Amino acid sequence: MGIDGDESVDFFVLLDNIFAEQVHNLPSCPVLKKFQQTVERRSVDSMLFVLEESSREVLQMSIGLLFAALQKNIKEAIDPSTPAEKARKLILYASHDSTLIPLLVALGTFDNKWPPYAADVTLELYQHRQSKEWFVRMSYRGEEQVVKGCRAGLCPLEEFLKVLSQYSLSQEEYNKLCSQTEGNQQTNS
Repeated sequence: MGIDGDESVDFFVLLDNIFAEQVHNLPSCPVLKKFQQTVERRSVDSMLFVLEESSREVLQMSIGLLFAALQKNIKEAIDPSTPAEKARKLILYASHDSTLIPLLVALGTFDNKWPPYAADVTLELYQHRQSKEWFVRMSYRGEEQVVKGCRAGLCPLEEFLKVLSQYSLSQEEYNKLCSQTEGNQQTNS
């Protein structure tokens, strides 16, 4: 790319610029266009390095509060005692591409490609008419996904909630985890 070995490179900024130019039909730097795949690969590699896929705590810090909110909303939706006026049919969350990656990693559906602009994750809650069992279907960019720990795209609710619970954090748990030092000791703030 013509960058001196002593210069630092922010692949996230480069990738964001490349995508912004493409989405808005702006002229693109030919060198960046030539190295788009390399920039995207380095961005994904950097994100996965930061997330440390094997580190549950890093994923919890990234999506733990969201997963707790999802659990709460799902449980309210299936609770027959929830008053009709409180029952929500649709809940929307907005995020950045860099926020979608930890969510997809935690759900076991990350395809190792940077999410494009307007990428979306959809969770749908279904109840079987006869058995009254609950199921969750997840799709990413309109394509059904099989969440880790689930046998198929239509995942029994208990199995889906089990996946969420692996990373879910209450606000108090989040604050406690956030205040830990590398040696797993609490700091006084």
